[in-house]
Amino acid sequence: MLLAIDTSSRFGGVAIADADGVVVDARLWRTGMNHTAQLLPAVADALRATGQTVADLDGVAVALGPGPFSALRVGVSAAKGLAMAANLPVIGIDTLALEAMPYLSPDGIVCAWLDAGRREVAAAWFDGSGARVRDDAIAAPSDLLEREPALPAGALLYCGEAAITRRDDIRNARHDAAGRPAAVALWNSAIRLWTLAGAGVRRQQAGATDDLASVQPYYLRMPTITAARQPGRVATGRPPAG
Repeated sequence: MLLAIDTSSRFGGVAIADADGVVVDARLWRTGMNHTAQLLPAVADALRATGQTVADLDGVAVALGPGPFSALRVGVSAAKGLAMAANLPVIGIDTLALEAMPYLSPDGIVCAWLDAGRREVAAAWFDGSGARVRDDAIAAPSDLLEREPALPAGALLYCGEAAITRRDDIRNARHDAAGRPAAVALWNSAIRLWTLAGAGVRRQQAGATDDLASVQPYYLRMPTITAARQPGRVATGRPPAG
């Protein structure tokens, strides 16, 4: 069994997945501030519902962001604490990749959007293999849309929590050569959580786990309340390895 934790945005969740990557229990919530009050009780409820303890788990997967500073810290710290206490492997996966995974296609590019605050969005572009095709970016939605290259019909799909809330803006700004509006995938927090659980099981079984000490939130842009650290990390526009 694997525990999946996602606190990437105001929508949070935990899931328990079996060895086939099938979610057997989950808890989802929406928070107004951060996830501190909801997260650990939800983990305890999910474990109790499946008759498991932390010691029975095979690993812990956590969504790394981008996302709000406090929200990401809550999720990543809890995942690392549980993994350390039970000597479990930990798998960190950036949230932009999680948003894109269900929609990857051999013939197209998937652009995932997450809210980044300041009326901006964080964006990442993926090919059919899940590889990034350019550096991640943070900008106003209108700026991102203006910078998108022209693509053939059906070659670009927008997805993610920030894309669905700006669906009309995307469809008004982006059209293919035939004049058809850009496609925007439906979104809900369960899709992202289920994707994290399944991807975490696959990586754990393949031995593609992360070093516990190096798993950190992926902010893309460092919070203004903190001093800048690790010069160049944010400027690369790439998520942490793993």
